[in-house]
Amino acid sequence: MTSRPLITPFVLVSLFMLAGCASAPRSKSTAAAPKPLAEAAPAQYTSPCPKPPTNAEERFECDRRSILAMAGEFRVRFIFDETAALAPGYTPHPAQRSGATELVEVVEDTGRKIVLQHILVMKMGEDVHVIKHWRQDWHYEPADLLRYRGRSRFEHEAVDANAARGAWAQVVYEVDDAPRYSGIGHWTHSDGVDAWMSDLSLRPLPRREHSKRRDYQAIEAYNRHTLTPGGWVHEQDNTKLVIDVDGKRHAIARERGINSYTRITDFDFNPGREYWEKTKAYWASVRDAWARGAAAKASFELEPDPDDEPRINELFGQAERARKGETVPVAEIEDVLIHYGLPLTPPEGGSVY
Repeated sequence: MTSRPLITPFVLVSLFMLAGCASAPRSKSTAAAPKPLAEAAPAQYTSPCPKPPTNAEERFECDRRSILAMAGEFRVRFIFDETAALAPGYTPHPAQRSGATELVEVVEDTGRKIVLQHILVMKMGEDVHVIKHWRQDWHYEPADLLRYRGRSRFEHEAVDANAARGAWAQVVYEVDDAPRYSGIGHWTHSDGVDAWMSDLSLRPLPRREHSKRRDYQAIEAYNRHTLTPGGWVHEQDNTKLVIDVDGKRHAIARERGINSYTRITDFDFNPGREYWEKTKAYWASVRDAWARGAAAKASFELEPDPDDEPRINELFGQAERARKGETVPVAEIEDVLIHYGLPLTPPEGGSVY
């Protein structure tokens, strides 16, 4: 069995489709009963927060353990169903079902900030393909959030101190570490369940529909993350929106999304860990460049990616050079990001990773 940590853009897009990032509907059998949306739970389970917290310090520690419990090795199911047609004449699109095998690594934990990196490790025949996937950063009591405003524009938003108290923000990033969306909410630990619920947040057209649909531009959603005995589940209450050039919005459909992460022990994720070990310094430099650029202005617009996703391909190409042992200058990373709209200033000294 061979490992191919980076592949051609054509195969990259194909793997994203298999993984649910651009999933296609699966044919249904009229004879088979529908599969339950929920995954079966194992009989043995120890919650990261077995007793409800009674004070702020205990809640903080319970929250942290719950976030860290989302790391590990998983089989993932992606489920998306349009549940309501909201615009006159709209015809709901077919349900989407797909899956993947995914590694979630803790790449940073400073106490009040936890960074989880998702890495797809997918077996195709006798080959194993590895792709850096999405990333989620968790910030405790944030003072500022980078919010998506639609039509490729991001804007910093101050967080009220009362709203931030005891809350965690989840900030989600694209496969190339571009910002995607953010939400803030509180973890709850009651009735034996550890869960977090976001506020209402906007995000760009999802990758699973990026190459297939142009009839809407954004999704407004509530996101809920819940730990389960078998892993965790990400539930989405989505509204698909058309956003006009003048900012006027029109809802076209309501959608339910359920991404379930079930722990597994019968799959070899070592190729994913090997890829990450060889490229993590490069990707840390990419994260730093994105962060510096995002902090440079109160708002900015990223150049929309065409279907062949050149920005992603350029950065993944640099990552492949890093995987092979080459040093990629920070200036080369910045050149790509500046080209696609990031308001970036070079670091002092022109350092490399």
